[in-house]
Amino acid sequence: MNIEKVDVRDIAKQFGTPVYVYSLRALREAIAEIMPLSPVVRFSMKSCSNAKILKEMLNFGIKIDAVSISEIQRAFKAGYPPKDICLTSDVFFNAEDAEFCLKNQIFCSCGSLGMLEEYGETFQRLGFGSDGVSIRINPGKGSGHNNRTNVGGPASSFGIWHEKLDEALAIAREFDLQLTGMHTHIGSGGDMEHLSRITGKLVEFAKQFPELRVVNFGGGLPYEYHSEKPQVDIGHYQPILEERARELEAHFGRPITCEIEPGRRFVAGCGYLIGEVRSLNHTLDEKKKRLDYVLTNVGFCHLLRPMAYGAYHPIWFVGDELGEETDLIVAGPVCESGDLLTQKNDEPVARKLPLPQRGDLMVIGGTGAYGYVMSSNYNSQPLIPEVMVDGDQVVLIRRRQILDDVIREEV
Repeated sequence: MNIEKVDVRDIAKQFGTPVYVYSLRALREAIAEIMPLSPVVRFSMKSCSNAKILKEMLNFGIKIDAVSISEIQRAFKAGYPPKDICLTSDVFFNAEDAEFCLKNQIFCSCGSLGMLEEYGETFQRLGFGSDGVSIRINPGKGSGHNNRTNVGGPASSFGIWHEKLDEALAIAREFDLQLTGMHTHIGSGGDMEHLSRITGKLVEFAKQFPELRVVNFGGGLPYEYHSEKPQVDIGHYQPILEERARELEAHFGRPITCEIEPGRRFVAGCGYLIGEVRSLNHTLDEKKKRLDYVLTNVGFCHLLRPMAYGAYHPIWFVGDELGEETDLIVAGPVCESGDLLTQKNDEPVARKLPLPQRGDLMVIGGTGAYGYVMSSNYNSQPLIPEVMVDGDQVVLIRRRQILDDVIREEV
């Protein structure tokens, strides 16, 4: 199996396993697909924040959506100017964060009345910085693979509830702010009908704000993780956004800047996680049916999505003597019953896969988004390396930690 022109066995031999691998060609194809959709495109960098990825986005004129001051600082290090960065959050993580944004001219999208109030208080105390600010609206409905990825609706804390917009206007007046931006993001994996409906609602909300300059329609572009199924054609989103822009311009009598901020659709498909089969095991259920497990060295400390969301990722085994296809449950090495790469609704789910042997490689697809960035040092496991493939070239873009790195800050 190759990633671009490089055999995965050569990558494993050079960098060890587990290792995250990104295809530069696939990343650029995703960029080319997304860029025409909207006049302004931002990358939701929380999905994959390696400097190499950020610099590639910068080279194509893609701006940044950050969710923390640390992400803003990482974007600075990658070469982004403040004018191309927006902070989207529901709170300032720390008391000094609002001051940082004002001093550095970072445009803020406030997802709660309290955050908007804190921005206004800091603006008045400092006496400088931008009086223009955005608010994130919870439109009352959301989208997502499950409730953990649905960031709209009454079960989500994200955004100012759509019936409280008059309070946002009152806070803005109190602190001499201008509500120049409006934003909503309702979750991942919305279809075109849902995206059309939500963007339409945001336009109606936007008409209540006379000082409006920017409308951010969020992300949520669908990505199909099942490799045997076709990707959704997101080109159908472009005419929807163009219609929304015409509506806004007709209402305000001037152009309104329209933005989107995908994360997953940019990077999910360019990422792979290479691991190794370490052992085979089996159990018998209450009906004496045999359950076969493939035990690997990829745990939820490396890829959290299956355990956190029951997320599906395609899996391939690479070996010289793979056996017949059989029902296999693929698991990790962490001593937790939830450390399963093939699961749904917190239960193991077998897949038809060729039976591997100890020492064979495992390749997990669709790991570019929310893969490395959600990994951890659980079980005192060092964070694993990231590499970039460009044609027949492989470049290390993050080295593997050693134990000294893990315990360096302990005192």
